Amino acid sequence: MNQNSIRYFILTGEPGVGKTTLTKKICSVLSNKGIKVVGFYTEEVRNNRVREGFDVVTVEGTRGRLARDQSLLNTPIKFKVGKYGVLVQEFEKVAMPSLTEPSINNSPACIMIDEIGKMEFYSETFKSKIKEIFNSNSKNVVLATIPLRKSDPLIESIRHDKNSKVWLVTKENRNTIHEEIINEMHYILKTQ
Repeated sequence: MNQNSIRYFILTGEPGVGKTTLTKKICSVLSNKGIKVVGFYTEEVRNNRVREGFDVVTVEGTRGRLARDQSLLNTPIKFKVGKYGVLVQEFEKVAMPSLTEPSINNSPACIMIDEIGKMEFYSETFKSKIKEIFNSNSKNVVLATIPLRKSDPLIESIRHDKNSKVWLVTKENRNTIHEEIINEMHYILKTQ
């Protein structure tokens, strides 16, 4: 694989292995190097160590609900994943504005998307935006997380895209793999 052709830096691994923590670490280092980062990550919401759901949080710190345990919701929810009701409109309100293509002095940037998964794909607007981002000819790079298991055809097309490089995040490498990813991203962003 030609290193210059890599545009999509894809992290995958078991749930809870540390993909979001790794994504946030990479984006923090890139920001400190002067590279513009946009996008969002998902975060568990816990109360007394019990997971109540997930929030979507933008790079700028805007937060909204992605999903909640259905027992905590007052209204019936159309979309569900396990015991969680997916709050599509709230997710879109926060996530979609964070995915605008950055164009600062024509310098390439990093678009962070944590995560491209089943809950998020209940949003057709989000799904369309993902297609747009992964079919764009921009100089930006994408840092995204996807499920480990085979899933939606769009996710599989990202996993197998000729411009994607996929890293399997494990408990053994999650504290060290960021250096390799950052070095490759920084090289690509600086050679644009």
